Amino acid sequence: MALTDYSYLDADDASGREFPNHILPTKIQVTIDQPTLVSTTNSLTSQRRSLGAHRIELEYTYPAMNAEDVQPFVAFFSAMQGQGKAFKLNCPKQLINDSVHIADSDTHTSTASYSAGVREVVVNGFGADLTTAIKGGNFIQFSNHDKIYVVAADGGSDGSGNCRIRIEPALLENITSSQTLNTFSEDIPLHAIFASDKFQFDVDSALHYGFKVKFVEQWID
Repeated sequence: MALTDYSYLDADDASGREFPNHILPTKIQVTIDQPTLVSTTNSLTSQRRSLGAHRIELEYTYPAMNAEDVQPFVAFFSAMQGQGKAFKLNCPKQLINDSVHIADSDTHTSTASYSAGVREVVVNGFGADLTTAIKGGNFIQFSNHDKIYVVAADGGSDGSGNCRIRIEPALLENITSSQTLNTFSEDIPLHAIFASDKFQFDVDSALHYGFKVKFVEQWID
């Protein structure tokens, strides 16, 4: 048997480093961070300016488990050197899939090229003439980059099944007419780092282990 190849731990591409999913969390807390610069004038009115930044943060709470089950989590955190390395975190589809308004399995492809900074894109493959083809609050991701976008408002479709989608933040990368959305029936990969350089877990007298861990989106290194 060959010796283990650990080169994926040091590769520039983080996709080979996947957070363990042999035990699923019992609860996920989602935070959307969009910082705004606020200043107050002498007349006590406020002036507000968006910084354009946007980040998804997730906190996973895990059930009690045995030592053998907790060890892969401890090992992975150590291999990432705390916050030192990015990795792939598969966000459960329940966070991104609106089964009432997105019930199809068709591929949804951009109908044109759009430049970074644009907040509205037209995507095909939806049902025709729907009042709500996509629901505000969904998470979406384009196939050419890792950033997760939030659908900012409900979007309807025309007779050809095209849907104009309003997103936040504005596109961080250009997309072309060949780019597709994530598949809504599957987990969505988040390019993430750990939110802390510390990993803490509890153990009781029966040797049951439990912990919480927080991740932040790091869409590009």
